[in-house]
Amino acid sequence: MADAGTDPSAPIVVAVDGSECALAAVRWAVGAAGREKRHLRVLSAVGMVPGAYAPMVMMTSPAVVEAMQAEASRAVDAAMALAKEIDPDVSVDGKIVGGSPMLALRHASSEAHQLVVGRRGLGGVRGLLLGSVSADAAAHAECPVVVVGGEPPTTGPVVVGVDGSSTSTAAIEHAFRQADLLQTSLLAVHAFGGFSGAAFYGRQEEQIIRQLRDEAMELLGEQLAGYPEDYPDVQIERRVEIGSPADEIVDAAESAQLVVVGTRGRGGFRGLLLGSTSRAVLQVASCPVMVTHHKP
Repeated sequence: MADAGTDPSAPIVVAVDGSECALAAVRWAVGAAGREKRHLRVLSAVGMVPGAYAPMVMMTSPAVVEAMQAEASRAVDAAMALAKEIDPDVSVDGKIVGGSPMLALRHASSEAHQLVVGRRGLGGVRGLLLGSVSADAAAHAECPVVVVGGEPPTTGPVVVGVDGSSTSTAAIEHAFRQADLLQTSLLAVHAFGGFSGAAFYGRQEEQIIRQLRDEAMELLGEQLAGYPEDYPDVQIERRVEIGSPADEIVDAAESAQLVVVGTRGRGGFRGLLLGSTSRAVLQVASCPVMVTHHKP
């Protein structure tokens, strides 16, 4: 069986639940399907999300199940109609599955080229910026996951967070490919920080910072080496900053049309599937965020 990441028949799957965020995800997914010449699958799951649907009613009630089925059908139909309106040339189908939305998306990701989800669903509340379903998908999916929080921008670079880790290397490969598909530039961001004033004891602060910056630029150069030959049309900008990696990536996202991050960075460990930087970027980035797990 061909790997879904390279299988040309693997679809782009977009999850819908009738929310505005889901429709924004559909808009991004349609564009991606058009760029990559792939089939688009609109997916909705009929299952229990704690507290999100009729919390005081027995979930086994036939009336509740029927209402959930009808709601899922409406969400899928509306998403398919929107997809056809945006790009009639994109082939699209709809699918409704039973069971937990989280498990449904995990299963769908094993056969998808890319999974697209809204940052919040119908169960989301103001202040909870990353819904449980989208967070689970970002952490556990077997394909790249794009989390869309609002109307996707159509201008700006692709931003990628670089920290020297293996997941960062995978993110860079995906970022170059996306920049090439979007016909835009790539902004590679590396931030260093976390040290205190004690680190400067006995040495000049300016000298220390210069050394750290030089080392960071060298790391960026090593991480980005080779890609300009593979993607000659992609212009590259390098940015090295002192501070929180999440803050610097979110700042860069203000003028970007896509951010690409890995699931874990250098501080990650087995079992922590979504690192603090990736999660923070997903929470507040003003543009869609792609979370990568493996090389393309």
